[in-house]
Amino acid sequence: MNASLTARWRRVLTGLAAVFMLVGVGLTASATGASAAAFHPIKNSGSGLCLQPQGGSTAELVAIVQMPCQRGNPAQGWLEQRVGSHHYMFLNQASGFCFDVFGPAANGTRVLQGQCKRISNEEFNTNVDLPAITVLESRVGFRDTGFCVDVPGGQSTPGLAVQVFRCNGTPAQSWVVGFDL
Repeated sequence: MNASLTARWRRVLTGLAAVFMLVGVGLTASATGASAAAFHPIKNSGSGLCLQPQGGSTAELVAIVQMPCQRGNPAQGWLEQRVGSHHYMFLNQASGFCFDVFGPAANGTRVLQGQCKRISNEEFNTNVDLPAITVLESRVGFRDTGFCVDVPGGQSTPGLAVQVFRCNGTPAQSWVVGFDL
């Protein structure tokens, strides 16, 4: 087996292992009657665009960007995993990687996809149970930081990478999470 094919299978198996790990740590039927784990798009309320890895990439450390929503596109499928009261991790369906604030809680810090690990940079506070329209507040250091996933300048530009920015209540930081579109 060539190195490229071996690396691809390793990513696929790692992604499957991450799904099973996330399912194993608590994705169960809720009191509201939700039953099976499902992948859903994450859509910005302001731009109307959905989040995905840049170019639909399955590579690690690729930027998370906004693109026109495409029903059934696995690059736009995210599994929300509850890890605490209103705290979630998000696993991408196509890549098997998780949302990751790649750096400190500061204006302009990049949001990438990375190996799913129970680390604070991959945890987000929603302030409400999902599904919901909510903010995605970074939890760097396992504490609410006051920095939210943000569309820079509230722009509607396809391919624009999201960032974290001081939470400000604008539509650029409002996300439709956990619903089929």
